[in-house]
Amino acid sequence: MIKTKKLALASITLSAMLGASAATAAPIFMQGNFLWTQVSDDGTLGNESAIPGLIHDPTGTGTFDTAQGDYLRPGTPFEGFGISSDQFSTVGNRNSSSDSVSQVSITDLGGGAFDNHVRWTGTADNGFFDIVHDFFFDDTDENLNITTTITAISDMTNLAFSRAIDPDPDNYPGGSASTNNERGLDLNNDGDYDDAGELAQTDFISASGVISGLTMGMFTDSDYEHNTGIEFSCCSQINPADYLIGGDFAPIAFGFDSSGDNGIGLGFMIGDLNAGESATLNYSYVFGDTVGTVDIPGDDDPTTVPVPATILLFGIGLMGMSMRKRFAK
Repeated sequence: MIKTKKLALASITLSAMLGASAATAAPIFMQGNFLWTQVSDDGTLGNESAIPGLIHDPTGTGTFDTAQGDYLRPGTPFEGFGISSDQFSTVGNRNSSSDSVSQVSITDLGGGAFDNHVRWTGTADNGFFDIVHDFFFDDTDENLNITTTITAISDMTNLAFSRAIDPDPDNYPGGSASTNNERGLDLNNDGDYDDAGELAQTDFISASGVISGLTMGMFTDSDYEHNTGIEFSCCSQINPADYLIGGDFAPIAFGFDSSGDNGIGLGFMIGDLNAGESATLNYSYVFGDTVGTVDIPGDDDPTTVPVPATILLFGIGLMGMSMRKRFAK
């Protein structure tokens, strides 16, 4: 995946174009052979405790049991994202509550480039940025891809982003909210993460049900600096700094793993973003019946979407005002 930082193509912002007031719209459902979920008006997977949160059928037959096996319900759900910079402390949204990024629009684009595709657009209440999340997968995919584009309204330095979740595949009556949590994929347990099929601790993190073994992971090969972390404070932390250091519990920073009712997440360091510039991040939620069978997107798998049209519209008028060109960092 390519690290992209580019000049947004207009002097007007998304919030100015579409209105900065919060808009509430019905969640949009996404269902394939392996996955069933919904995108909420907070730009998150799952909508409080509504059905479905995030359900995975490892058989690929579209058989979704709402009584057990939902990664985000029952109980207090958590899936969310956070943004921080030198100019403001962490802001973001969680699926259990509205926080500090207001929805501008939510659109069902399914049936186009992907069988399932939802685009959520928001603007920060603090006035510093606009943000677009694209959630997409085909019916036969056992992974859910996300492209996040952040466009600066004002200059930001040391800009960072996180996506995190508290997955509970065995949280049903008589089950358990605990998972076996692991940074990286070390298939032969030799501690080096560089053998065939293995994944570095900075690129991959997983949570497996202690009863079923059903596994949900988070994966990225972004060129932006990034890391994974396990949240011992359980389980709604969206501060990117916690994930960039490998977690908020000291042993995690040294590579130890854990079992418990913990959240897992990805953190990205974007760096400096001037007003009118945008940065795009690509990452995936991946699933399997065990951690060794998670469906990691390959080089030939489509894990990106075109730049949202609302961002491209920014270009009207700006090209005549500036000679700066798009650049990659």
